Amino acid sequence: MSWKIIEHTADAGFEVTAKSLEELFLQAREAFCALCLEEPLRQRNGEKASPLHNITLEAMDLEELAVSWINELLFLLESRKALFVPSSLQIRRNPPSLRGEGTLLSLPGVRIPVKAATYGGMEFRETPSPFLRLFLDM
Repeated sequence: MSWKIIEHTADAGFEVTAKSLEELFLQAREAFCALCLEEPLRQRNGEKASPLHNITLEAMDLEELAVSWINELLFLLESRKALFVPSSLQIRRNPPSLRGEGTLLSLPGVRIPVKAATYGGMEFRETPSPFLRLFLDM
């Protein structure tokens, strides 16, 4: 399981490989955070955990689910100035869906250079091991 940032002329992207779909989506979250946050994410001393937050997504296929996942994380960063920190994540293949439970980590004052996850140049496969290449509109 690993991820790396991909340079692109107008956008930025990442590639993720993992042992399972859940790991793939968790690693995609990590790569997304690296692109969005100017400094490494650290929980601050004395910071209280937010109440439980749930994310439920449904899609036509796993590619759409991956794009929806990253765009949901972006929406939470933009609208609530918070990063979703999952404690559990479940991915179903049929029908494609995601259920995540976790907390929101407040990030006041964060500037977000990302506009949206896109389908351009996207690659998603499950065999021989789960792999995702995704580009973000900056």
